Amino acid sequence: MLSVAAVWQRLDALGGPLPAERVTLATAAERVLREPVTAPEDQPPFDRAAIDGYVARLDLPAGASMQVLGDIPMGASAPDTPPLGAALRLFTGSAVPSGPLGLVMHEDTTTDVNGRITLCVAPSASFIRRRASQARAGDLLLAPGTTLQAGALALLASVGLVAPLVTRRARVAHLTTGGELIAPDAPAQPGRIRDSNSTLIAALLAGACAELVAHARTGESYEDTATAFVGLLESAPDVLLISGGSSGGAHDHTARLLTAHGFTLVVEQVASRPGKPLLVAVRGAQIAFGLPGNPISHFVCFHLFVARVLARLAGAAPAPLLRLPLAPGAALRPHPRETWWPASRTTEGYAPLPWADSSDLTALVRTQALLRVPSAATPESTADGLLV
Repeated sequence: MLSVAAVWQRLDALGGPLPAERVTLATAAERVLREPVTAPEDQPPFDRAAIDGYVARLDLPAGASMQVLGDIPMGASAPDTPPLGAALRLFTGSAVPSGPLGLVMHEDTTTDVNGRITLCVAPSASFIRRRASQARAGDLLLAPGTTLQAGALALLASVGLVAPLVTRRARVAHLTTGGELIAPDAPAQPGRIRDSNSTLIAALLAGACAELVAHARTGESYEDTATAFVGLLESAPDVLLISGGSSGGAHDHTARLLTAHGFTLVVEQVASRPGKPLLVAVRGAQIAFGLPGNPISHFVCFHLFVARVLARLAGAAPAPLLRLPLAPGAALRPHPRETWWPASRTTEGYAPLPWADSSDLTALVRTQALLRVPSAATPESTADGLLV
């Protein structure tokens, strides 16, 4: 039985990023950039006003009175420098003329009946956003490997890169197995439970920037499971997820199914609680996971293992282990297997959540981290963990 760290080593050796493609900014969120982005021109490209107000000579004192010669509209080129004793009205974003000039906010002036203004404060150059104060033409703005979140997408738009080169989304197929499962919208039936793993996996994949290209639900028989599995293979997935059937019981067919279709098992169990009956198999560039069927096991295995593979396929670094503060009185009970304990964030640290067993979905509602409890844990005020 492999440790979690040993499984990570095997997963990290399974291959690099998927091919790159150009996409629109509207579809680039959370994708991983595959090219350097440099500034095509200075940022900002000209001196700009940071306020609504007036531009005048910098050496004018508070109390100076002057005529306003006109406006500098936003989007217009900068006019000539105003002469001594005169001012121009401008707005946030207006181009500022060259010269020893400063700005005064509109509310720091008074206006008389003839339209002359009097400065209540001296002009200040601090209200001018200087050309190239953010970046110079040719400077690196975004490095390859950057995950394109809202700020990065806005930066791309600001420099006119509307079709960035990013890693294509991983194509994922999901098969849910179990004769006890019924659809989530089905009426309650004796001996049956509603399928929650399909919804769980779909939501987790959406957050991992992967594309769910096919899904099926099947019963206990090997024949039915194999038929559904072959159907999912036709969707050409990069990653296959099989929920349930990864243990060694009479109705657990995942290992047999994978090997029968040319996959080689590289992980058959992990010394983790929950999640022990984990399977990982490869066939060429395809990676398949046999996930234990209980929802908490599903959740933990996804974040520990599946998300790690999806990150590598995207060209990103896996989520790091962080040292998280524990809430006062937090009790992390050790177990012979390493435990990954669902926890919620409080104002005083992370508090482990109670869970009756690995089928207890109520614990996942508030889970914001998984706390690692080594098999020989001792009481500490912090713990290694993954944010989820």
